[in-house]
Amino acid sequence: SILVLSPGVTPHPQSSPASLFEACGTMGKSIRCKVKKRLRTAKRQRVDAMIIAPREKAHSEALKRVAEGRQVTLARPKNGFLYPKEPDAIFPQHEIMKPIDFRSENLPMARFAFRGNRRKYAGVEAQDMKELSKTHPKMQVLAGGGAVMATTGQKVSKEEAELFATAHRNPAAAAMYAAPASASSAVAEALAAEEAADEVADDDKEMEEADPENAADHSRRPLVKDTRRVKRTAEARPRSANVGKKNKPANPAAVSEKPAPVKKTAGKTKAGSDKMQD
Repeated sequence: SILVLSPGVTPHPQSSPASLFEACGTMGKSIRCKVKKRLRTAKRQRVDAMIIAPREKAHSEALKRVAEGRQVTLARPKNGFLYPKEPDAIFPQHEIMKPIDFRSENLPMARFAFRGNRRKYAGVEAQDMKELSKTHPKMQVLAGGGAVMATTGQKVSKEEAELFATAHRNPAAAAMYAAPASASSAVAEALAAEEAADEVADDDKEMEEADPENAADHSRRPLVKDTRRVKRTAEARPRSANVGKKNKPANPAAVSEKPAPVKKTAGKTKAGSDKMQD
C-alpha cells in the first residue's frame, strides 16, 4: 500500500506505519458515510435554490407565453466589431459569476451534519429547519456581463439587447413579447397564490393542534380481525379423500397374518456341554 503524507509532515526514519497514519490524520470517509451524505444534501439544496430554481422559473414563464399565444423568438444582436454602425449592434461582455460557496461555515444545513445527530425533528424544530434550508444567496456577477450598445455606449443586459434587436427588425413581435399577461392567466396566478396561503395556514393549524403524547384516540373505530373470508374459503374448499377413512373398519383381506413364534432349540454352552431343553 502507498502512504501519502500531508504537506508539512516529515516522517522519522524509524517510525512505524501506525505512527505515520497518526501523523497524517484520520482515515478517509466512504461514499456510504452518513455524515458525508448529509453534507451532500446541504450542498444540493444550495444548488437547487441558486441555479435550478431560477432556471425552472424561466422555463415556466416561457411555457406560459406559449400557452397564451405570445411565443416570440428574440432576434440575435449583431456584433459591434463587425457592424459598428448598425443600431442593434452590441459589444458582448464576458461574464464572471461569483462561484457558489460550499464551505460548511456558510451552508445553513451543514450545522446538522455531524456524527451522532438525530434525524427526526417535529413541531417547531421541523418548521425552523425547513425555513433554514431555504436561506441561500442569489447568484452575483463579479465582473462583466451583459452587453454595450455600439452606437450609444449604453450597457444593457442580454435580454434587453435581444429585445432591442427584435424591435428593430420585427416591431410587432417585440410588442407581443412585451405585452402583459392575459386576464385568465392573472386570475390563475391569483388562485395559485390563495392556495399557497391556505396551505401555509393549514400547516400552522396542524402544528398548533398537535396530538398529545401518551394519549389514546377514542374517536376512531377499533380494528377487528375479519374472519369471514377464512370461513368462506374453508367451506368452498373440496373435501379431502382421506377424511372418510378414519372410522371405517379395516379390510380383513388386506391384513397379513403374523408369523408363529420360533421355539428355541437345544444348543451348546461355552464349555462344550449340551444344553437340554426344558
